[in-house]
Amino acid sequence: MKNNKVAPHRFGSFIALSAIFLAQACSTASLESRLQQSNEFRANTSYTGSITELAYKAKSIVDAGMMEFNEDTLPHEAKELRKQIVRLRDLLDVFPHNFAHELKLWDDVRDGLDDGYTVVGDYKDLFDTNPKAVRELEAGAQPEYKDKKKLNERRTKVLKWKSEYFTEGGVSDQVLLLFTDIRELDASNVINPKKYSSFFWGGVSVQPIATAKPAENARRLIDAQAALATREHPSVLDIKDPTTHKNELLFHDHRKRLRTISKVCNIANALTAESCNSAAMKDIDALVVDLGEIEDLIITGRHLEDDGEKKKAEEAYGDAQKKFNKLKKKCEDKNMLEPLKRI
Repeated sequence: MKNNKVAPHRFGSFIALSAIFLAQACSTASLESRLQQSNEFRANTSYTGSITELAYKAKSIVDAGMMEFNEDTLPHEAKELRKQIVRLRDLLDVFPHNFAHELKLWDDVRDGLDDGYTVVGDYKDLFDTNPKAVRELEAGAQPEYKDKKKLNERRTKVLKWKSEYFTEGGVSDQVLLLFTDIRELDASNVINPKKYSSFFWGGVSVQPIATAKPAENARRLIDAQAALATREHPSVLDIKDPTTHKNELLFHDHRKRLRTISKVCNIANALTAESCNSAAMKDIDALVVDLGEIEDLIITGRHLEDDGEKKKAEEAYGDAQKKFNKLKKKCEDKNMLEPLKRI
């Protein structure tokens, strides 16, 4: 979080840490009570009420996940927490125009969640980029992490963010303050500043319609991003080597755009049943998984290079190339983006 950060406490023991988090949880509970009393989430039938209810549920899940993270949590156990944080952040990205009157607070909250997403992701990567650990978990064994120094350093960063998240006036409290003051759109606050993510409203030429319902505006974003994904897909398939830095970026952005479309569809469906075609969503998700497996191998190769493991890095890149060639052949036999027309 770039603004209003509170310096992390130095806890002498786990007992002291637990006591402080308990006090912080009580503070947060007070704010949650105010949120619930705020016209019952401003009524679920209202424009803003449906968004606020989604945010409250998402935040409660993040709170629970953060409370569970402790000095014994291992990298593979942080995977779901990272997803929980990004689901909450996604609501800010899908409905940023509803906070045009609170852009500073919106920006602070998004930065804070982005910080958490980054440190938890870096910690989780200690598993994702460790083929041996992945194999151990798949075999039902507890993964072993030999680099204790890196393990402790990255876990400490997550615990530091946990303290900042739960501290009075921290991200957890700010999320509640933000969503208790969400407002309907009007002609004066439908804006599209460059700070918005290029994978959401910042990357498309359309903007939300003030008179449309939340699910309808989410649908408008989905269609615009789907058009972008369709146009860039041939360029991705033309890539010869996905492991070069330039090609990796093109590959990464295409996967991220498809994943964003799926995530916004999930939000739209939570607001209005079957806003998106469920069968088409499954097909897109399957493509995202295929692309993700290739990207994981590329990232693994990068980490191995950084650690001086050149031979192992080359093996990872070779595996990525094989999977990519297989996917390209698959795309030749079948239009993998056809589901975007049905979604």
